[in-house]
Amino acid sequence: MDNPASKKWYEELIQSINRLAEQFGLDDISTSHLRDFIVGVAREQYKVGNKSGARWAFKKMEAEGAAPAA
Repeated sequence: MDNPASKKWYEELIQSINRLAEQFGLDDISTSHLRDFIVGVAREQYKVGNKSGARWAFKKMEAEGAAPAA
């Protein structure tokens, strides 16, 4: 989390999780488990999205490289 945008996104996610945990009246341990779960899912979804985006970009570059010049 080097750039400010990702750090801000992470901080906002944590704040949202904490508000939700407070709304449900969760204790500190339960809040920690909820936070770990949500951050873990978000991290996995980011990785999947990154792979899909990279795959799409490479396919597009290949298609453009193989297309005949006009």
